[in-house]
Amino acid sequence: MKIARKGTFKLFGRFLLDRGVVTDEQVYFARALQRKKNKMVGEIAIDLGLMNAEEVEMVLIQQEDSGGLFGEIAVSMGILTGQELNRVLREQEETHMFFGEALVETSALTSQQLIEELKAYNLEKINHIKKSALAEE
Repeated sequence: MKIARKGTFKLFGRFLLDRGVVTDEQVYFARALQRKKNKMVGEIAIDLGLMNAEEVEMVLIQQEDSGGLFGEIAVSMGILTGQELNRVLREQEETHMFFGEALVETSALTSQQLIEELKAYNLEKINHIKKSALAEE
């Protein structure tokens, strides 16, 4: 197993590809679905009527300069209140689609296959962590 950096582990999609469970095309379509469904904070704030496109652009420009989080910048600029940001973040969390869900939605895996593959992935990840901890001793 190739590890990119100390303390990192391959992503679930790479794990599935390595096992031959999914194809590159299936991963691509699942990721595309995720990108379509998982909205950014600014998009959600616009959808909820809390910000307009110009305000989002102002925050994005500030974010490029500071590297901070979009929501925190919007609050510090007085564009969103803390309560409004929490509302946006709740919406983002409630509508978030995980990669495994996207694989099921695109029929790359069944729900049962997803459960079994997540079990195998987590077991391999735990074993990797254990080996890393022993190597550091």
